[in-house]
Amino acid sequence: MMHDRETSEAFDIVTIGSATEDVMIQCDSAQVITLESANGATCYMALEYGGKIHVDGMLITVGGGAINTAITCAMQGMKTAVLSKIGNDEPGERVKRRLQEVGAYTGLMPHSERSGTGYSTIITTFTGERTVLVHRGASRELCEADMPWKALERAQWIYVGALAGDSWRLYPLIARFAEEHGIKLALNLGTSQVARGLDEYGDLLECVHIVFQNIEEMRLLTRVEARRGDRDEREICRLLHERGVDIVVITDGARGAMASDGRAFYTVPAFPVEAASTIGAGDAFAAGCIAALWHGRSIGEALRLGAANSASVVSRPGANAGILTWDEALQFAASRSLRG
Repeated sequence: MMHDRETSEAFDIVTIGSATEDVMIQCDSAQVITLESANGATCYMALEYGGKIHVDGMLITVGGGAINTAITCAMQGMKTAVLSKIGNDEPGERVKRRLQEVGAYTGLMPHSERSGTGYSTIITTFTGERTVLVHRGASRELCEADMPWKALERAQWIYVGALAGDSWRLYPLIARFAEEHGIKLALNLGTSQVARGLDEYGDLLECVHIVFQNIEEMRLLTRVEARRGDRDEREICRLLHERGVDIVVITDGARGAMASDGRAFYTVPAFPVEAASTIGAGDAFAAGCIAALWHGRSIGEALRLGAANSASVVSRPGANAGILTWDEALQFAASRSLRG
């Protein structure tokens, strides 16, 4: 029997993960405190305890890993569907409308009868960096009963972002499904999943075509400590290839990104832009890389086009307002110099 959210359409990519309503707050008076340790530096945002803090700007928009990624993929030419659980509420409808604006298919998205759509408050400082207060809401309830397997089996790619709550148990199910049906699986684990370490995922990584994480997440996932030069990145790549991952991509903010396919290492500096907010930068980079690979570009070219999309997103408030079309990404990458 066909699932009530099944469809006969075939998608280039289905993005799976969180959906949120985002309240963006610009707070230039927030202080940034950096503490150094043997494992590197950690930064903290500080606000006066008990104070009434002036806010320099506010924007209400939508976001979440599955949503941001889908918007890029759809705008860059991929036939895109989204699988993220939302509430029966107005924020959920706003999420769907934003996706529909760019042509992404929302018919696979289940609704929760218990929880509202996820919600994030994103506080951005004068540096452009941000701290996110997130309530996962309905997103954390995504479960096996919500999976429209028949629709998924016709996809070329599946992208899985952060799965919170019990929904993280879907990772091995989706991974095995992708392998059985010859689907390229892209993975971007959330912070709580990264903290579980490599051993938690057993043979799952053998099913992964490409994994995207930032350098701090990669160190936590693999338990590799920071080292001089790129020795830690190379060790991280070795460990993940050993587990079966085809392509490993490590991002490092304004320093750019590197990738390995087990045969060669590829690096790309970041494009220098004035940062309005870094929210959504990682999603934009990953989705830009995936779209480029889908368009038949090399890994090196995919990194550059992912960096272009990420730089454009960073230059504008909101997690997806600056996303580029495919032609815009090509033009951006061709017309601008990289940092470094």
